[in-house]
Amino acid sequence: MILFNETPVFSIEALQASLSANWPELAHISDISEQAGTLSFRLDMADIVIGVMPAPIPWSDLEGPCASSRLWPDAASAIREHKSHAIVTVSGELLPVPLSTLLTQVTAALMASTPASIGVFWTNAALLVPPSLFADFAVEVMPLALPLAIWIDCRVGWLEGTSLSAGFTTGLAELGLMELEAHGATESPAELKKRFDAIAEYLLENGPVIQDGDTIGESASEKIRIVYANSIFGAKDEVMRLVYESDSEGSA
Repeated sequence: MILFNETPVFSIEALQASLSANWPELAHISDISEQAGTLSFRLDMADIVIGVMPAPIPWSDLEGPCASSRLWPDAASAIREHKSHAIVTVSGELLPVPLSTLLTQVTAALMASTPASIGVFWTNAALLVPPSLFADFAVEVMPLALPLAIWIDCRVGWLEGTSLSAGFTTGLAELGLMELEAHGATESPAELKKRFDAIAEYLLENGPVIQDGDTIGESASEKIRIVYANSIFGAKDEVMRLVYESDSEGSA
């Protein structure tokens, strides 16, 4: 979703100019249809629908993401008074990563061509991202590597009263993969986040190749078992839990 400080006015010409300037390999927009509150068109192998909601996103949906936002520390003050939002939908015979790539490109181009834009709420991972940072990832990072920071949220922290950490991801499910979790990891939260990022990148590049019971690690002495299990953090689907060798007994 894109947040606006007033009712947005879209320009197909400006949107096309932004898309062409940053991603010249994309086909030109076609099959344009404009109705009250809705803009739709065809782009490459996908259908794009942009629906404008003439009301703010409920604050109850944004308060938590604002409080935990690493990418936009002052998100709460920046977006609290937003006036409207748009839902951008991409559909078509695309795999999850190409679909998310196109969604990112259209979202970035739409913000660049619509002055009323104030930020993105990436609902797939409940992430709030300011326009300039989202554009940087879309234009500068995405041609070289997957923009995990704006696609996937990692929540990590210490387990109270211990030297162990825990955490989980949000956003991998929308990319066709299982979410990652750990509880009782024998490494710091920062190291756990780096591990989550590395596993996510590996899976997105190679597909769901890590099986239930597989072990991973960066050295022969470091063994972490992957267990397919129900989430302990509230995810609705089965997750890939990282079970560290020291707590493998009874942790599965």
